[in-house]
Amino acid sequence: MQLTLQSKKEEVPGVISFVFQPAQPISWQAGQFLEYTLEHPNPDERGVKRYFTIASAPYEQKVMLTTRFTKDTGSSFKKALFALEVGQTLEAEGPKGSFVINDPNQTYVFISGGIGITPFRSILLDLAHKNQPINITLLYANRDENIVFKDELESLLPNYPNFKIQYFIGESNQLDQEKLQKMLDTKIISLNYYFYVSGPEPMVQSLEKILSDLQVLDERLKRDFFPGYDWPMK
Repeated sequence: MQLTLQSKKEEVPGVISFVFQPAQPISWQAGQFLEYTLEHPNPDERGVKRYFTIASAPYEQKVMLTTRFTKDTGSSFKKALFALEVGQTLEAEGPKGSFVINDPNQTYVFISGGIGITPFRSILLDLAHKNQPINITLLYANRDENIVFKDELESLLPNYPNFKIQYFIGESNQLDQEKLQKMLDTKIISLNYYFYVSGPEPMVQSLEKILSDLQVLDERLKRDFFPGYDWPMK
């Protein structure tokens, strides 16, 4: 499908949202992703295709891609993406992926590292739009106080008493086994909850092992990782 760039927005320093208008209406489940193709000169070894979560909720009817970019280390794809001007197009296939909520009446722990917040934005706004319960504890790790979608997520708190957010900021406050064990001990979270982990691939792998060691059953764990990002965050 063809997507036309409608707008760009800097969410926090170094993180940009691109909002696209699809050529034809598309439907997706909150938490899914698209495969994007952006032809550009001299592509690097990763080529002209990338996977990005749809950060927008389905009711918003636009496709929002939110990603981190560093000029010194950005891939050729991201440099071409950031060079796109309003009105220009790229191609996408999908939607794809199973990182979705099937039963909003269950209780969930969302664990996000940095830009891994994108599927959770889509899911949370979708639940709110549908007036469905939000029985979710969001554990949100960031390198600094520049937290993507912070105000938007916190705006849900007054209307959803079972929605809670806990931040982990900086290298000295990483989300580790000790912190998760303490949350289990103090009943902030439970092994009976469903755990969704999204973020840099090393973080997802690390937390997968930690949750397994804490006796979280594999069928209660979903993963969505973002290649090319460091963990712990520097």
